Amino acid sequence: MYTFVKTLAVILMLLPVSAFAATAVIEVDTGVEDINALEGTLVLPESVHVREIQTGNSVILIWVEEPHQTGNVITFAGITPGGFTGKYLVFTINGEFDEEDLERVRFESINALKNDGSGASVPVKMSLSLIAFKDDIEPPEDFRPVVASNPNVFDGEYFLVFATQDKGSGIDRYEVREGRWGFFREVESPYLLKYQRLDRDVYVKAIDNADNERVAVLAARVHKSWWGEEGLFAILMMIALVALAYKKTWIRFTK
Repeated sequence: MYTFVKTLAVILMLLPVSAFAATAVIEVDTGVEDINALEGTLVLPESVHVREIQTGNSVILIWVEEPHQTGNVITFAGITPGGFTGKYLVFTINGEFDEEDLERVRFESINALKNDGSGASVPVKMSLSLIAFKDDIEPPEDFRPVVASNPNVFDGEYFLVFATQDKGSGIDRYEVREGRWGFFREVESPYLLKYQRLDRDVYVKAIDNADNERVAVLAARVHKSWWGEEGLFAILMMIALVALAYKKTWIRFTK
């Protein structure tokens, strides 16, 4: 037993020590410039292992190319209508790295556009720094889905449009359920409604990267007949109760 423990200790000592789990923020500093678009790439050293990229609380409101990793390069591009000036968070990375690793990262092909309608490029400063990890326990922000129709979208049929923000870990996905019963299923906006009569309540669930949820409910526009979804369920329940009562009476009668 002693020999086994000693051997195991030697093996553990020989194993390489990996970097600790960490979180780093990528920020942009525009100085005195007012910009409305930003794109570029973040090149990471091979020692950096990114497990997750989050866009919660980003200054970028609309992602043309949401931050994603290919090899050791993270590419991003987005716009912010109305523009912004100063230092703001662009996105966050979680993974295994330390401060020495981050000293070897570099930004390439950074392009920021001036918010004056000219589309002219202006210089900005990009930075990456470690921050203390904080658990995300807050759900996504409140939102209201909208039903719309357009001759050029889904052949004029009704569809649902929805979007929200998450200040912590960022939005992971959306799920939809039409009607009070059934299951949620993952969808994207815009979403073609299954029940084109608009006689079902629609539930839209926003889920962030920490699995916090917020559900928005859009009430049916058309009142359903009493024998609809809920009415049919009530009838079936009444039939089941009558059958159960009849069965109990029959058992007592035959004893």
